[in-house]
Amino acid sequence: MSDTLAGTSRCGFLRSPEVVLSLAAIAVLTLWPPVHALDLRLAAPFFDAAAGSWFFPPDDRGAAFWLFYRGPKIFLVVASAVSLLWLAWRGVTKRWRSFDTRFLAGLLVLGLTALLVGLIKNSTGVSCPVQETVFAGPYPHVAIWDRLFALVPSNEHLRCWPAGHATAGFGLLGIRVLAPVHARASWRYLMPGLTAGWVLGLYQMARGQHYFSHTIVTMAIALLLSAAAIAILDRIEDRG
Repeated sequence: MSDTLAGTSRCGFLRSPEVVLSLAAIAVLTLWPPVHALDLRLAAPFFDAAAGSWFFPPDDRGAAFWLFYRGPKIFLVVASAVSLLWLAWRGVTKRWRSFDTRFLAGLLVLGLTALLVGLIKNSTGVSCPVQETVFAGPYPHVAIWDRLFALVPSNEHLRCWPAGHATAGFGLLGIRVLAPVHARASWRYLMPGLTAGWVLGLYQMARGQHYFSHTIVTMAIALLLSAAAIAILDRIEDRG
C-alpha cells in the first residue's frame, strides 16, 4: 500500500482509498457468485479427497491448535486486560496523555473487530467448507448471497461467514492509530495485523473452517474500523 492511504480523516473518511477498496471488496465478495469458484480452487490443496481429511484435522487439539488457535486468543485476552488495567491506572493517577487515548482506540479496534464479525457470523447462516458435501460434509454449500436473497432457509449449524478466528490477528491493525500521520499506511504499522490475521486465517482454511473470501471480508472490516478510529481521533485532536 502506498502513503496515499494515510491521513484518512484529512481527505474524508468515505473517500479515502483504503475505505473505498475495503467496501468494494466486501461488496464483490458478498454479491458476486463466481467468487466461490476461486474459493474452491484455493481450498482444494488443503483437502485430501482420497482420505476425506483436511491438512489440519478439525478435531485435532495438538501443538498446531495451541500455536495458531487457542494460544493467540489467550495471549490477546490477557494482554488486553493488562493494557486496560494500565490505562485505568494512568487515568486514576492523572497521567493520561494523548498517546493513552490512541492506545485505548487501538484496543477498541481489536475488540470491536471481534465483536462485529462475531455478530455477523452468528446471523448470516453460511456454511464452512468442512460442512459441505463437496468436502465430505453433511450439508450443501450455502453462500452469503444465498442468505441475503433468502434462497435457502437459515440453519443454526452454519456460522462461517466472515472468518471469526482471524479477527484475533486483523484486529491488530488498530496499531495504526499510534502511527504518525505520514506513516499510517507504511508496512511497519500494517504488517503486525496483516501477518497475524493471515497466519490465523490460513490455519483455519487448512482445517476446512473458512474459505479465502471469508478471510478477505474480515480483513476489510478490520481496515474499515481502524480507518474510522483514525478519522475520529484526528477530528477530536483537530478540534482540541
